[in-house]
Amino acid sequence: MSLPYRCYGTMDARGRWRSWRFAPDADEVRLVAEAAKPGHALFASVQRFTAPRGAAGVMRWRQVRDQYVGNDALPHIAPLYFDVDCDGDLDRALSWARWLVEHLVEQLDLPESAVRVWFSGSKGAHILVASEALGIKADPSLTGDMKSIITELIAHLAAEGAPGLTVDGSVYSLPRLLRVPDQFHRGSGLFKVELSHRELFQCSAEETMELAKAPRGGLWTPTDLPVVPMPKAADWWSAALERTRRPRQFRIATARIAGLKVRPDGYVVDELVDAATPDCIASILDATVEPGARNRCELQIACWSKAARQPFREALDQLAAWTARNRSELSSIHARAKAESILRSVYGRSSYGFSCAAARSAARATGRGPPCDGCRAVRPRSYRQVFSLRLRHDPQWSVPYRVSLEVSRGSIARDVDGRVHAGRPDRPGHRPAGNRQDLFRPDRPGRRRAPGRLRRPDARAGRPDPGRPRGPGRQHAPLASGARREG
Repeated sequence: MSLPYRCYGTMDARGRWRSWRFAPDADEVRLVAEAAKPGHALFASVQRFTAPRGAAGVMRWRQVRDQYVGNDALPHIAPLYFDVDCDGDLDRALSWARWLVEHLVEQLDLPESAVRVWFSGSKGAHILVASEALGIKADPSLTGDMKSIITELIAHLAAEGAPGLTVDGSVYSLPRLLRVPDQFHRGSGLFKVELSHRELFQCSAEETMELAKAPRGGLWTPTDLPVVPMPKAADWWSAALERTRRPRQFRIATARIAGLKVRPDGYVVDELVDAATPDCIASILDATVEPGARNRCELQIACWSKAARQPFREALDQLAAWTARNRSELSSIHARAKAESILRSVYGRSSYGFSCAAARSAARATGRGPPCDGCRAVRPRSYRQVFSLRLRHDPQWSVPYRVSLEVSRGSIARDVDGRVHAGRPDRPGHRPAGNRQDLFRPDRPGRRRAPGRLRRPDARAGRPDPGRPRGPGRQHAPLASGARREG
């Protein structure tokens, strides 16, 4: 599959963005030349995209964005990438980068040419693992899957003793633009330069910054880069991808069986009871959110606005104010433009809607997640839908089917018999099928043991058990109906 397109953005000497352009790889040389003006910098998406439908050549990203998100999205591919930074402490950021590189090389047997490292030019490092070495294949959900895999990997390294290792989770969005190598960083006056593994492990922060005072070019030629998967690394990637995708695929499949709508991010759409603001959304609206959770919070606010039937202009004012407050790096004009872009995507696509689980997860990411006990913001689902939307994957699960009340009671009775029998080690290993009486209870004088299950009163029409008068005596517990009674 050919993936010739990337998204490009240019920042001028005053820190202003030009409109993102969507162009073939072949145009990168021309775009680099255009960004060669003093103080300018070129950014390129880490993802590569299949050619858009019905278009060719250079175009704006917003013209084709809808083709790469949603249920019918075109696939993209990307290396496994990390943005490691620690504002104000470059030594710590480089230490975290060393932990990651050591794990990727030592534990996954990846060659140095497959794990490339760049000093970002300011406060951290970019690490890119070649997609060919891991066996990564193009897929519409690849970037979202990658975020889950990296979160799992960071937790694993933290358990092994990595000192406070964190990775910027906000970079796993589509598209994600990173500064092109050897481009100038106007904030630090340095360049983004590639580092060898030896330089990464041996150079201090001051020595690394000294290397970045001028462009260095690439350290590897195309013939040095991997072209086939490395067995151990490819096995790790396949297993991690399977663990990530299985719950979402199961949730989507069962939701469709239950007749529910599923959002592009895999969450099931809920129906609001009214337009009142749920506690989870209220906590997000009041929160000051750190980088890494802002994108998801903006999406949940937009989805709730749509589900609550807010007018677009009212929803835009609300989201623009939130974005301006939580993204200090954006001017009020750019914050409103970002908010409008999110709202147009949500309001313009029928697949987006409010999800209680997604909003609750975003609220917890802000550190202000409210208790959900007693929340009545969404309409409860039917029992059939609840049954078919189990949270955990069960390989023995099959499509739910309707059974009668009598059959279900009989099934429950047999299950109880089996569990009680299994919990009594002194019971004989075999007993007559369907006999619910205790084999160790002594017989009553003048009464023989019933060979079958006891019969409960017939409650279908409020009639007493036929053949036996009702009285103040002991009543049998409700058991499976239809059993024989003798005596």
